[in-house]
Amino acid sequence: MKRLLAIAYFFPPIGGGGCQRTLKLVRYLEPEGWASTVVTARESDYWILDPTLLDEVPRTAEVLRVGGMTSLRVVRLLALARGIEERQGSRDARAFRRLRRAQSWLLIPDGYRAWARAAERAAVRRIAAGGIDALWTTSSPESAHLAGLAVKRRFGLPWVADFRDPWVGRVTYEPPTGWHDARHKELERAVVAAADRVTLVSEAMTALYRKRYRDLPGQKFLTLPNGVDADDWTRAARLPGSGPGDGTPAGDRRCVLLHAGQLAHRPTVRTLLDAVHRVIQDDPSARDQLRLRFLGGNEELRPAEWEERGLAGVVEVEPSRPHLEALAAMRRAHALVLLGHGGDADSLLYTGKIYEYLTSGRPVLAILDSGPAAELIRQAGAGTVCGSADVACAVKAVAALLRSWREGPDVAVQPPPALAAAWERKALAGQAARILQTLAEPSAG
Repeated sequence: MKRLLAIAYFFPPIGGGGCQRTLKLVRYLEPEGWASTVVTARESDYWILDPTLLDEVPRTAEVLRVGGMTSLRVVRLLALARGIEERQGSRDARAFRRLRRAQSWLLIPDGYRAWARAAERAAVRRIAAGGIDALWTTSSPESAHLAGLAVKRRFGLPWVADFRDPWVGRVTYEPPTGWHDARHKELERAVVAAADRVTLVSEAMTALYRKRYRDLPGQKFLTLPNGVDADDWTRAARLPGSGPGDGTPAGDRRCVLLHAGQLAHRPTVRTLLDAVHRVIQDDPSARDQLRLRFLGGNEELRPAEWEERGLAGVVEVEPSRPHLEALAAMRRAHALVLLGHGGDADSLLYTGKIYEYLTSGRPVLAILDSGPAAELIRQAGAGTVCGSADVACAVKAVAALLRSWREGPDVAVQPPPALAAAWERKALAGQAARILQTLAEPSAG
């Protein structure tokens, strides 16, 4: 069996969507003949945890946890001290934006640089011990790729640089000066030039990078989407109270519109709030029937924002839960809400949980602009897509969902089987294995 060394900040027991891609890769590469060594962060280094995910890490996997006094750690200590972060729950978005702006002046490419240096040292020690056949780094944080670049230069291992988001031009990309922008671009170019393959999560991102680096071979850039693990749905169905319903405690039936997962950098949520407000204005009885539930870490909304719209008691914000419990909550909800970033960001990428949404059996209300996410929802026939600022469209969609709930019973919404099969994590790990096998062959180039 060959062995892959992966450098990934987000890995269990760290929770949230960022860890799923690497966890499922490690889990399903094993049947393809690849064991994994993962260099990752410590449990104390992130605000969302899900220890239940550790059950999915194969026994053949090695997990090397390293720390570093990253700016994120400093920020979190300050945040906890000042009460602007609640573990598993919420963060003060304004405070964190100010802290991130200050960080962007001092640290390139990001505040994880000290961790990446520690990860590089751990990777060097492990590779020197022998038995490593290939290297995989994944961002964000982009610092992980700089660790990979150093390892590549030292050992010459086949290297896949995996981009879950763009580096230059991502949603939070705000270099404070032209010099900072040029430095980011220089570092990104160094990474993609040295990597043997660059994997990206959407065809639009792949096209962007091929265009950005026209002087590099186009075949270097490959699309490797996120996906869904059917086994997760099977295990979630075994949890108590996981059957279809309304997502609320017994005896408290409501029409629940659920947003599952971290809520951050999603201004489109305000379009949703405005729409729910107008639906209740037009139909006062909806106040007692409709619930807009956010399940997961909240770094976008403040209570005043829904209270000033008269939505106190309608909006419910709950802390992050283990992954399988979140899936069960999706199945119990009447409908699921997918929120985009708006604008150019939606034209390139989408949240990884879209595949779980599309295979949940529940209709989806998406508030986002044109791009791969909107196209996926339309291909799957899974629901309604409204533009990021189209309140009128969202009003109609929310009213229609409430009407269907009143008429009942819920009807399962399923994607075409061929689409669902293509989204399987096992199949995507198979694609990754073929990439790695090609690179690991002596004649690979």
